Amino acid sequence: MFDPASIRRCDFCETGRVTKHYSLVSFRQWSDKGYIFCQAEIPIGVCNRCGSQHWNQDAETIVEDAFQQSYRQKSLSGASSV
Repeated sequence: MFDPASIRRCDFCETGRVTKHYSLVSFRQWSDKGYIFCQAEIPIGVCNRCGSQHWNQDAETIVEDAFQQSYRQKSLSGASSV
């Protein structure tokens, strides 16, 4: 659903409008257990003029939570194989 309150001006081109979309991202992050592979659906703002993508604190929190969950799963699966 389109939310007019989610529109704001682009920080980069300063003329475009940024709207929020949800996108599935895959990433890996190094840890003491090696690389942790993760996927998360995050809110990303996209400018309708220049196409720049804006990542806010909500997205950062979701990514960190996805990492922590994958890290715990790897820790549990590693403990059972010993």
